[in-house]
Formats: sequence, structure tokens, C-alpha cells
Amino acid sequence: MTILALVTLLIFLVAIVDVGLGMRRLRRLDAVRQPPAPDAWPTVSVVIPARDEERHIGDALRSVLALDYPALEVLLVDDRSTDRTAAIVDAIRLTHPHLRVGRVDHLPEGWMGKCHALALGAAQTTGEVLLFTDADVVFAPDALRRAMAVLEADALDHLAVAPRIIAPTFPLACMVATFGLFFTLFTRPWRVPVRGSREHIGIGAFNLVRRGAYEAIGGHARVRACPDDDLQLGRALKRDGHRQALALSGGVIAVEWYASVRELVDGLMKNAFAGLGYRVSAVVASVVALFVINVWPFLALLVTDGRVWQLNAIVAACAVGLFVLHTRMYGSRGVEVLLYPAGALLFCWILLRAAWLALSTGGIEWRGRFYTLEEIRAYRSR
Repeated sequence: MTILALVTLLIFLVAIVDVGLGMRRLRRLDAVRQPPAPDAWPTVSVVIPARDEERHIGDALRSVLALDYPALEVLLVDDRSTDRTAAIVDAIRLTHPHLRVGRVDHLPEGWMGKCHALALGAAQTTGEVLLFTDADVVFAPDALRRAMAVLEADALDHLAVAPRIIAPTFPLACMVATFGLFFTLFTRPWRVPVRGSREHIGIGAFNLVRRGAYEAIGGHARVRACPDDDLQLGRALKRDGHRQALALSGGVIAVEWYASVRELVDGLMKNAFAGLGYRVSAVVASVVALFVINVWPFLALLVTDGRVWQLNAIVAACAVGLFVLHTRMYGSRGVEVLLYPAGALLFCWILLRAAWLALSTGGIEWRGRFYTLEEIRAYRSR
């Protein structure tokens, strides 16, 4: 137990240094001061897939149409919505006639719905740069100008931006903050721009990609059956030698990712097993690591004593420090740490259940359609 505590302590100390120094290297859109002159901007096509998005699409779409970028094309692809999405979009179109709308009636074999909608949108637009975003993302008017300034200044082919996550309840805010920390440790986004590194990035809320790079990798056809299409698109771009980076939005891009903890659990069920490459060994290793590193030090304070208790108290303090450091860098207060061990346990359960459901049923269900593991693996990003 003493050795375990010492090893865990070392892991946290390394992580604190890595995250603390690495996060400071990331660009922040709210810190961009001098965007390029308007006549220097490439044309941008915004592609928004939408399926049953009546809750947020009004505010999100109006914010996109209010972007002050001077060379902008906006296309929304209605992917077989069954709620009021189409009616809301048609009403907005009456006052914004430049908004283009495409509709999907049939999903081809071997495609996931969102990937197909994004591919269709890219094919029907003409911008030199493509912005893939979701139908619930809200933009400040100058958000795209700031992002394009970073893309141009850093000579990037792909810029992903982490939005500010709006969480309506405190428990949800805690779960989102916990997931955010794990996502950062998993992706190490400050390493993404380093050529030859294995780290890659993709954010569904904001993937800004030069069309030439997008077409060179085969577009969304390359990731046609990936439930984690954003990350896999980033992986394909990085593997083919295109330069990418992650920026923090600093609040100029925001999204209510989920409305409740239950919605978060259901949403992550789709991606959890995919993120680990559908490998049972990776699931087991991840669950053990999550529990030992993020849960056990806190439990140890209740069931141990002496030197082991003292070491685990230091480990727990380091864990809290890392959590607070990370959440404050994203603009949160850090009080979300109160449910940190519970959040770690929840993600252990999500990983195990996602793997169990996929293996026992032979696939995953999302947005009313069942996708077999066989077809997902056959078309997964190479």
C-alpha cells in the first residue's frame, strides 16, 4: 500500500507539472487582439448537422448567422429530424435568406448519420475553409474572426476549439469538469502541434479545417462509421501530416453539452468504448487506472492509518490541486472538485457498461439506429 501511494503521488506530481505548463501553451480566442485585415481572410463555409435539435437550434443558428466574418457561407443539414427542428429552421430562413438548408432523406449503408450529414454539407459548399460545428453551439459575433486569426497566424490546417460548457445543475457541472480533466490527460492537447507526436485532437463543437487538407484525407468518408467522428477526423488529419492545434474559447464559444447527468451518461455511452478502440483490454486498464488513481486515495483516508494514511492524504491533496488547476484554467471556480471521486466512479461505470452493451448486443444504438461493431470496425478511421 505504501508503494502504491508513492507511485500514485509521483503520477500526480508529473501530471500537475505537465498540465500546468502545457495548458499555458494553448491559445485562447478571447486573448486574440489583432485579427488580419478583412481582405486577407479566406472564405469559410459553416456546416451544421441537425437531427432533433429543437431545444437549442434557434439560439445556436441565429448566433452563427450573426457572425461578423466577411466571407461566410452557412449550410444547415437537416438529418431526418422528427421534431420541430425543420419548422424552426424554416422560420429563421425567412429573415435570413442567405441561410442554405440541405435535407437528408436516406442514410447510405456503412455511414453514421452525423458523418454523412457533414460529408454532404462539405460537398455542397465552396469555402476555402470548413467549419464543422453542432446545432447547439452558440458563438459570439467575433468568434470566427478570432479563430481564423489563429489558423492563419499559426499556419494551421486544422484548429479545434474547446467551448465553454454550460451546465444547468451543480452535479452536472462536477461531472463535466471531471470528464474535462480526463479528456485533457488522455489527449494532452499541448502536444498536438508537435510533428511526429501521437497526440491528436478534434472537437465536435468547433472543427475548423482547410478544405485542401480535408479533401486530401478523404473527408468524412475516412471516418464514416465512427461515433467519435470529431476525434477520428483529427486523428486522420494528424496521421497524414497536417498541422493542427487546440485553442480554448475563453467563453466566445459556448454550448450546453447536456442538460442533466443522465443525458451525459447516455451521450458518453456512445463514445466511451469507441474512444478506446473497442478494445476490452484498454477498458479494463482504464477502469483500474481511474479507480486506483482517482478514487482509492480518498477511500484510503477512511480505511487506513499511519504512514499509508499520511501518504494518501498527500496524494488526495495533489489530486484536488490538479483538478482545481485544470478547471480554473477553463474558467470554472474549482468547487466542482467536491464530487470529483464520485465523477471518477461514474466514468468507470460508463466505460464498463458501454463495453458490455456493445459486446453483448453486437453494436451501439444512437439516434434511433443500431450500428453493428462489424460495420463500425470495417469503416473505422485508418
